[in-house]
Amino acid sequence: MTTPRLLHFCRFGLLALPLVLPLPAFAASDTPVCSTVTSQPPIRLPKAADKLAKTGSLTIVALGSSSTAGVGASSPSRTYPARLEAELSARFPGATITVVNRGVNGEDAPENVRRMERDVASTRPDVVLWQVGTNALLRQFGVTGSDGPMRAGIAQIRSFGAEPVLIDPQYAPWVVVDPDAKPMVKLIADLGREQNVPVFNRFAMMQTWHERDKISFPQMSFIDGLHGNDFAYDCLARSLAYSLAMGLKPSTAQPAVASSGAPPAR
Repeated sequence: MTTPRLLHFCRFGLLALPLVLPLPAFAASDTPVCSTVTSQPPIRLPKAADKLAKTGSLTIVALGSSSTAGVGASSPSRTYPARLEAELSARFPGATITVVNRGVNGEDAPENVRRMERDVASTRPDVVLWQVGTNALLRQFGVTGSDGPMRAGIAQIRSFGAEPVLIDPQYAPWVVVDPDAKPMVKLIADLGREQNVPVFNRFAMMQTWHERDKISFPQMSFIDGLHGNDFAYDCLARSLAYSLAMGLKPSTAQPAVASSGAPPAR
């Protein structure tokens, strides 16, 4: 019988996987279609929009744990921060947009906050995309007390002069079986409204892939049942780039899908 302690150990062990591991190949007919690029509202970042308009440059830090670091991607160029930089650069030709990957495998919100001064402030970011909440679920911390570190992190990001954006947990087998998954998504949404921080709804987006678009978990997840694969990271980056771009310049100037030569999903 699998005990809760063993189950917790197995799930936590997944967080220590290497950054880039080989992925199983799918036939071309199994390659999913990213249908959610335009599914989420604009992410309004007035300071970043002003900086981009005046200087033509923007620095974004992607902060988080293993799904930011890129576990499940077939190469560093296929992680979501790398794909996001390519997508935003395609949407803003002539601008210099840098996305710095500050994901560290296995970390939760308090650990992220403890290294913000070193890993985030030092880059002088304009925007910080904070992927948060998943590891509190995997470590069975649940939602109790999770809002405190998130509030502290938001305050610290703002103290650096940057605008924060929260990204909620992924919709993946190891996450959705946790009864606290939806409460965590709600907590992050509520905190975003309270703190006037945009929230990118990764959980709902990936749930749409699975339930509406009938994309199976093996097609959208790494073999560990927790992290994304090339398709998931690419579709996340394209959808996030769209929402960010809508908030950084007038929507009338935006194409529905950026043409950035996105690599095919595997």
